[in-house]
Amino acid sequence: MKYVKMADIFGVQLKQEIHQDEKLQKSVFGGVLSIIVTSVSLGYFIYIMDQWRNSNILPKSTNIIKAENYSSIQFTNDNLFEFCYWRYQEGVIDPFRTTDNILMPIGMYIIDGIPQTPFSMLSNITTLSAYNSNLIYVENLNIIQNSGFNPQLNQTKELLIIITKCNQYLLSVNQTCASDTDIENFFIQQTNMLSFWINTKYSMQAQQIQIILKQQKTRIDSGILFENYEENDFVFDAQFLMTTLQIDFFKKMINMDAYITFTIRLDPFSYDTQVVYPKLGEILAQVGSIVSMIMIVQYVAYFYNEYLLQNSLVEAVLKSLVLNYDSLKNSQEKSKKITYNNIQKLAKQKLLFVNIINELSRIELFLLSLYDIKISDSQ
Repeated sequence: MKYVKMADIFGVQLKQEIHQDEKLQKSVFGGVLSIIVTSVSLGYFIYIMDQWRNSNILPKSTNIIKAENYSSIQFTNDNLFEFCYWRYQEGVIDPFRTTDNILMPIGMYIIDGIPQTPFSMLSNITTLSAYNSNLIYVENLNIIQNSGFNPQLNQTKELLIIITKCNQYLLSVNQTCASDTDIENFFIQQTNMLSFWINTKYSMQAQQIQIILKQQKTRIDSGILFENYEENDFVFDAQFLMTTLQIDFFKKMINMDAYITFTIRLDPFSYDTQVVYPKLGEILAQVGSIVSMIMIVQYVAYFYNEYLLQNSLVEAVLKSLVLNYDSLKNSQEKSKKITYNNIQKLAKQKLLFVNIINELSRIELFLLSLYDIKISDSQ
């Protein structure tokens, strides 16, 4: 039990009362200063907590560039790659229309260097672009990069997009090709423009024509007290390489002429970003450090109250021992001022703990001697 008692960290000290029910010396100045310090500290705490609640305090972010042996990215809800015909004036024919189609966008996945079955990117569900023309995109786009370190994983998967003349055997139901005359009239127009979009997460660019995607893996820690990670994959950037090919370059592959081709592949270099939002402990530590700086002013009030307590004790002692103390204190005579300062110094010395003990010992001896005399007289 002795050692258990020694382990108690909640022990209290005995504080002698200065006056009735008053153990600490307090003052109006200290009270005003305490109210100001408390108000400023509380106001700063409320301000910081409001900033933290509204996510106005910037998170910590670290970025690492890594060479990935294997990586993949899939777009199910968003469209990575979109393009359309720019209808710069009314009456211009949209070549990507599904009825009387002129230009057909064909998609073809290339897995480990082997071309797969081509498919038409024309959809019966019309999505209009900003130029009031059909918007072409790839649904559920899946790109894989595999350096060959693990053959059990999926092989490298790239997407090849070829824009060619309409081909009847790739059309779906309710889709038709335009006549040869309409196709020829389209190509002899003075201006034909296509517009392309690559929807990236942080840096928006619209360029052409071979596309190498740079992936960003983002880990977001939004926990309040403990870690709570959410992982997301984004396209951070897209690098474009342009090449010139013969119109019949892909003729052996798809048996059609290719006017424009796009190759979408995944770069082995990726960005690993970790975003950590401030925890509640960090916010409280920040508030605590600032409040600690503000609380330095408490020492001003502390020294003032200490000075006030010492003077009040000296005053109380001198008033009980020195006759006409108030007149001596308020006197303007030089000799009396010197006397007042001397008795002040003497009183401060007498109030030292050692001197108080000595004075109490003398009183005790006096009382004992007086008590012995009275006993002897009574006998």
